[in-house]
Amino acid sequence: MPAWWTWFTVGDIAVPKLMAQESLALIILIASLLVFRTFRERYLLVWIVGWMAYFGSRWTLRGGGDHVPSYLTAISQAEFILAVCLFAAAVLVYTHARKLLLPLLLISTTVITYAVLRVLWWPDSIILRVALEVSYRIIALAAAVQLLRFRWARWEIGPWILSVSLLWLHLDWAPVNVYLPPGLAPIADLIFSLGILLIVFDESKGRTRRLRAINTVMTSIAGAQQHGPMMVTSLDQLKRLMRSNAAWVYLLEGDDLVVAQQIGLSEEFVDDHDSSALDETLGPVLREGKPTVIKASTAGESMRAFLESERFHHVVVVPVQGKKSSVGTLMFGRRHSFIYTSEEMEFLATCAQQLGFAVENVRLLEQILRAQRQWTNTFDSIQDFVLLHDSEFRVVKANHALLQRLGRAPADVVGNLCEAVLPRTREAWTACPYCKTNDEGFHEGVDPCFGGFSMVSTSSFTDQGSKQRGTIHVVRDTTDGRVAEEKYRLLFEQVQEGVFVVTHDGKLLDCNDAFVRMLGHSNREELMALNIDTELYVSVEQRDAFRREVELHNYVRNFEVTLRRKDGVLLTAMESSFATRDASGKIERYQGFLLDMTEKKRAEDEIRRRNRELNALNAMAVIATQSFDLDEILNLTLRQVISLLGAETGSIYLSESEEPTFRRRAGWGQRSADRARLSEVKLPDGFGDLVTRSRTEVITPEYLPLWSKDKPMGIMGISSRESREYTSNDENLLVAIGRQLSTTIEKVRLYEETCRAYEELRTAQEQLLQSEKMSAVGQLIAGVAHELNNPLTAILGYAQLLEGEGLEERASDFVRKLFKQAQRTHRVVQNLLSFARQRKPQKQEVDIRKVLDETLALRDYDLKVNNITLEREIEAAISAVTADPHQLEQVFLNIINNAVDALLEAGKGGTLKVCIYAKDGNVYTEFHDSGAGIKEPNRIFDPFYTTKSVGKGTGLGLSICYGIVKEHGGDITARNRPEGGAIIEVRLPSAGRTPAGEQNLPVPRHELAIEGRILLVEDEEAVLEFERDVLTGAGAQVVTVMSGEDMKSRLQSETFDALILNGKMLGGWCAQEAYRWTLQNCPALEKHMLFTFSSVLEPEIRSFLQEQNLPYLVKPFEVADLIAQARRLSQKAQAASAG
Repeated sequence: MPAWWTWFTVGDIAVPKLMAQESLALIILIASLLVFRTFRERYLLVWIVGWMAYFGSRWTLRGGGDHVPSYLTAISQAEFILAVCLFAAAVLVYTHARKLLLPLLLISTTVITYAVLRVLWWPDSIILRVALEVSYRIIALAAAVQLLRFRWARWEIGPWILSVSLLWLHLDWAPVNVYLPPGLAPIADLIFSLGILLIVFDESKGRTRRLRAINTVMTSIAGAQQHGPMMVTSLDQLKRLMRSNAAWVYLLEGDDLVVAQQIGLSEEFVDDHDSSALDETLGPVLREGKPTVIKASTAGESMRAFLESERFHHVVVVPVQGKKSSVGTLMFGRRHSFIYTSEEMEFLATCAQQLGFAVENVRLLEQILRAQRQWTNTFDSIQDFVLLHDSEFRVVKANHALLQRLGRAPADVVGNLCEAVLPRTREAWTACPYCKTNDEGFHEGVDPCFGGFSMVSTSSFTDQGSKQRGTIHVVRDTTDGRVAEEKYRLLFEQVQEGVFVVTHDGKLLDCNDAFVRMLGHSNREELMALNIDTELYVSVEQRDAFRREVELHNYVRNFEVTLRRKDGVLLTAMESSFATRDASGKIERYQGFLLDMTEKKRAEDEIRRRNRELNALNAMAVIATQSFDLDEILNLTLRQVISLLGAETGSIYLSESEEPTFRRRAGWGQRSADRARLSEVKLPDGFGDLVTRSRTEVITPEYLPLWSKDKPMGIMGISSRESREYTSNDENLLVAIGRQLSTTIEKVRLYEETCRAYEELRTAQEQLLQSEKMSAVGQLIAGVAHELNNPLTAILGYAQLLEGEGLEERASDFVRKLFKQAQRTHRVVQNLLSFARQRKPQKQEVDIRKVLDETLALRDYDLKVNNITLEREIEAAISAVTADPHQLEQVFLNIINNAVDALLEAGKGGTLKVCIYAKDGNVYTEFHDSGAGIKEPNRIFDPFYTTKSVGKGTGLGLSICYGIVKEHGGDITARNRPEGGAIIEVRLPSAGRTPAGEQNLPVPRHELAIEGRILLVEDEEAVLEFERDVLTGAGAQVVTVMSGEDMKSRLQSETFDALILNGKMLGGWCAQEAYRWTLQNCPALEKHMLFTFSSVLEPEIRSFLQEQNLPYLVKPFEVADLIAQARRLSQKAQAASAG
């Protein structure tokens, strides 16, 4: 075959005793050495050593001939395994996995030892041979996996060829070699060697690309004057070189990272996260200053959110280092896994460092340009003329003020001689008009160019890098200053206020003539020798206060001081001055004015005193006019007097009668013990008569009598701890106050007496009016109730009798309705009677709900007729209240009447809502109406206040309600509803117990049989017939009469077992009279009497019946009650007869 022939031919001519495969290995070894001369990589050197071991393993087998001794086989296999391990070590060095070299060394030594021992001791063991094959192939597989992981995601064929070829390496073993073509091994070795060479060449190409990229970056940096273009070019080059999906630059501004430029990031992220805080992920990277790969699994919370939003697998963070510190970060984002070499990381660090230098250079350039602009603006903003010229007197620069004054452009001035540029006035000059002398400093005088006066500042300068000198002139126009100085000098000399300049320690530096005259000196020199702090200012504290004020505000205005004149007289002056400080801020001197205020102050004090007196008198007059509270007037007057006269304590005593005892009504300033001890004073005998006869208005300057016509009504006294002389003005003031106070006291007393009289009259009128009204209503209602109860008794009775007659269902239903409506009429009548009764209040625990229901029943008809809807909102469990139920009914009825009137005035119809609820230990009853509301809720309970038209109201109803509620310890208020209408709220204290409900007692069964004769006395025919029918139906023998005379005649002529009679009949017959007559004329029958009444019993009748233990019924009554009472009387009579 041609292939085999070619390889054997090459093997024969290459090296003696070398086959083609060995010769090819030797050639590859030599080629690798030649490559190493150019590319001195450590991994290549390790590779070459491995290739030597590989060549040695092949050559060793050839040296043994056809029958290779076992020791040569052991050496050959040891060399082969060493070669595989060296190849793996080269891969580890290349992939920077040097930490695996030591484990590889240990494993290699073990496998090599195992290979030698296997050949020498167990040459024919297939299992040990397989274990050896597996061992070195595991090493080769690990190296191949490490290589592929390291170069993953790179478009390179070298790592794949090397990895596959590394797995192809094997020992000569008959079971394996027999199936392989003889010429395949050299080809595999050749491909294996090409793999490492391709890696070397790829690394070289990568370095070339990185150098080209860094050259491009440096080129863009060199010509950059702004961040933007330079960063865009650099990021584009680096992104393509690193095969990243995105690249961006963060610049550090304070503690925030701001996106300067980016390529590949989403617009949403750039818009929302153009800046971010320096978090726990990027902070350590900036502090370490080394490039770092940050994955989503190890990043902080904010960085992880960013990686997930941009779908990056990781980012490469490269700190951008400046000359002294980090200025930002260079970031590369990649969406797939990638392993970076150290050369790539160093390359990125170098690029980032160059970017950092570029950023700092650009910032420095911006600062220089900004400083230049600021200097130019500052130079042109100087209002003084600034001129720069060189040693040849050519203008180098002139500011805007000078150019504007000259009326020329900068090009017409710069470079020309000063003589050609600056104007000439009177004075002739050459070269430069402001260079009169060679001395630097300030010169003030007549301006040689522009006229007037000017101050010239001359300074020299030297250009940097040369010895050429120049001169700077700053010319300030002082013409206005000179004029103003002259004006101020004249003002200083001619002003009539004292003007002074004094040092901080009190030495007078200058003053005007007015200051000398003010202090009483004859000349300025005499005054200049004095220290004003110690010899002119009287008060040290005053001077210290002045210094503190000036130290705080740097000036004082209208500061009052006391000075001592030369003759020793004190004068008061107002000082307005300011401080002048040195460069360190320390006060050097004070300058200011002094205005003599002695006479003005004296006049002002007098005016203030008079104003104080007038204000006090006015305040007393105002309070006396506006208030009728005597205690308030006395206390205010006493305080005013004490304040006016500078006293400390005071008292006012008033006498209530002719006795000489005065009681204190007002006091101020006394201690508690003194107030208790001096609560009353009693004048000595004869002292009051003496004062009265003398009619004195001032006893002493401290004690002032208060006169009421011809006798004193009180005394006002003041006192102080220090002795004081009172002037005649003070005594006159006291007399005026005393007269005014006396008049006020008399006025208040007269007002109080009038109020009491008026209140008594009003109360009497109210009581009289209410009494008359209630009396008339009571009489009317009592008459109506009496007339109604009699027919109601018959109606209710017959209705009950009809119920027991076994009527058909429809008739029975009509009877029940009839009975129900009759009972309703009975309740209305009872409520009317209860309301109209006049009796003393009797407080008891009542159910306020029942009282309200009974009151509403009285107005139920009016509410329905006027289309007024009644709403109830009443809590189920309401505690009882302690009150008089009849007075409460009066209160509720008044409120309901007013609500109905308000609804009718607003138009027919409306809503009246009543609410009862418990809260905070009280029971509240509220009445809501939908009327027009209350005009003045705060006056609704005032007596005689009414909003109704004439003849419709007296204004006393709610006032009486107010008094009743207050008497019960409660409160009644009125307010308007926001939605319209009014609310009247009644609050009463809760009794703490729930009212007992009405027990439904079972109706006892009554036997119908009544034995005996009964005399029935009734003046109402219908009632008489009803009662007779009931009793006759029950089996009794009934005799009826309709007058008291008939009753007497019947009782005297006949015998009866029981007597049933009306307790109040026509003609004045009453229960007491009937009982007394029966007791006298029919002894034994008085115990068998039953009284009936048409209305509620009066208290005296009720008491009489209870004392005599006499039964009674109030109409209308139940049929069963009448039968039961009649049978009880009959049984008592029969029992008495039997006994």
